[in-house]
Amino acid sequence: MRHKIQCLLVSLLMSGFLIYPAFAASSFPDVDEYSEYAEAVAYVSEAGIMVGDDQGNFNPNSSVSRAEMATLICRMLGETEGLQTSSDFSDVPTNHWANSYVGKAAELGIVNGYGNGKFGPSDGVTYEQAVTMIVRALDYEDEAIDAGGYPNGYLTIAQNIGLLNGIRAKKETPLDRGSVAIIIYNCYHSYV
Repeated sequence: MRHKIQCLLVSLLMSGFLIYPAFAASSFPDVDEYSEYAEAVAYVSEAGIMVGDDQGNFNPNSSVSRAEMATLICRMLGETEGLQTSSDFSDVPTNHWANSYVGKAAELGIVNGYGNGKFGPSDGVTYEQAVTMIVRALDYEDEAIDAGGYPNGYLTIAQNIGLLNGIRAKKETPLDRGSVAIIIYNCYHSYV
């Protein structure tokens, strides 16, 4: 799986070089071009991983839900076609907007839920949960377990491979959209 991810990341990185001038200014009125996340927001937006709201704003300070994070991971991996509805989690009904993404993320071993069949789709994804999901998506699960498991092993691996460059988040706090954009951006620029 790591080889597939590397190929996808190289492909997106190379296409990013072709569209890099578009990153000079954000297309979102609520993203200042000099903010620490401006380039990352432009990149993930252009790549189709993260989108704005129906008002044209990115909302960089808004928290990301666990369902949104599962969706972003699927988009990051290119796992968006032919998704099936899932009954993996009792609190993510088949008519939930992110049901198929949460199901796919569970199928790929990226999310496990809280136990007792619960996922908490509307809960804010914490810093360590988001990092864990991305480390798993990048196929560093074994290394993270060897480094101490959840959460510190995942955070250590993420730091070691450059995913946390520019991140000032703290454990047990919900991660905002600007920070998620930076981490995903770092996947394409630090990981490859």
